[in-house]
Amino acid sequence: MQRGTIEASSRKACLNILEKYGFYVTFLKETGKGGFLMGRISLRRISPKDIVAFSRQFSVMLKSAIPPVEALRAQVAQTENPDFREKILKMAEVVETGSTLSQAFSLYHPEIFDPFFVNIVKSGEATGKVADSLTYLADHLEREYNLSQKIRGAMIYPGFVIVVFIAAFFLVTFFIIPRLIEVLEAFGGKLPLSTRLMISLSEFVRKGGWILIFLIFGALFFLPQYLKRAERSKKFYDRVSLKIPILGDFYKKIYLVQFCENLSVLIRAGLPITQALKITEGIIGSVVYKKIIRETQERVARGERISSVLSQYPEQIPTFVTQMTSTGEETGRLEQTLMNVVDFYRAEIERTTDNLTSILEPILIVVLGVGIGILAVSVFIPLFRMGFGGVGM
Repeated sequence: MQRGTIEASSRKACLNILEKYGFYVTFLKETGKGGFLMGRISLRRISPKDIVAFSRQFSVMLKSAIPPVEALRAQVAQTENPDFREKILKMAEVVETGSTLSQAFSLYHPEIFDPFFVNIVKSGEATGKVADSLTYLADHLEREYNLSQKIRGAMIYPGFVIVVFIAAFFLVTFFIIPRLIEVLEAFGGKLPLSTRLMISLSEFVRKGGWILIFLIFGALFFLPQYLKRAERSKKFYDRVSLKIPILGDFYKKIYLVQFCENLSVLIRAGLPITQALKITEGIIGSVVYKKIIRETQERVARGERISSVLSQYPEQIPTFVTQMTSTGEETGRLEQTLMNVVDFYRAEIERTTDNLTSILEPILIVVLGVGIGILAVSVFIPLFRMGFGGVGM
């Protein structure tokens, strides 16, 4: 007879673990459950950064010959996100009962781990190189995360300037203009045109016009989000977004990096090209590029080369990418040439991001300066006139 305590996510998981080790359970009691308050409600979602850190640490531990179950349990102690920690513990229990890593990751597909992640792990299991596959995966996820952070960081400054301008506008509208009107009405006289316009705008905003302003800004923000997600409008949105000056080329580079890098990592992990293309199609966010990849997959399955299909879409796939793909197919090093394409376009994206930030900064400063200047002139000119002898001077 033996007594003890075991950590498990459920009663069934606990029984599976004990049975695996040859124990016949005669009595099982749940401990440590503290009622309603113990059921945590976490507002922190599992972010790409959490998955990147988990993939990197897990791959390093597997390369150090640490068994998968022990590596997963070690990740439980190192993960800060409580929801993710609970899910990793569940995966460790599933692996301990005899399931493969890919089956454990599939428990949270596509909630956390997308088809790309699961198939990379499955390929590693088939070739006996799980640690290497996870290393490729960790490198890939880290590059994607850094790219998204770079793009997001470039938008912080413009967003901050716009928020400051809006805050200044509402401050003047609701607090300064009403008091200014009282002072000016007491002195009488004709007001400058800019002041009259500012007063009219202030009255419009204070009488409910602010709702219309917020609706306009909300539409400008949420309409593109809706068009991107709605099935009927997504195709139209993706086509139009690729034709916008400057931004269109920027989007193309992002999609090309996604396409080439995902395909390269999947091929390097040992997946057949047709399967790699199918998985890549599910990852790419653009309907336009999804269609190209789907056609490529179908024609490659019939014996054609990837480069011959891509060459028929010169607007979406530059000649440089087609030639590099052709070279990779001829030399048998397709995954390497695709990564060379990724490195090239990643550098282009970083330069474009830096240039956009450099261009937007002076433009926003000028716009903000002009806006604040108009507000200042509208407010202070009447006051100066009053100081020099009356508004009517």
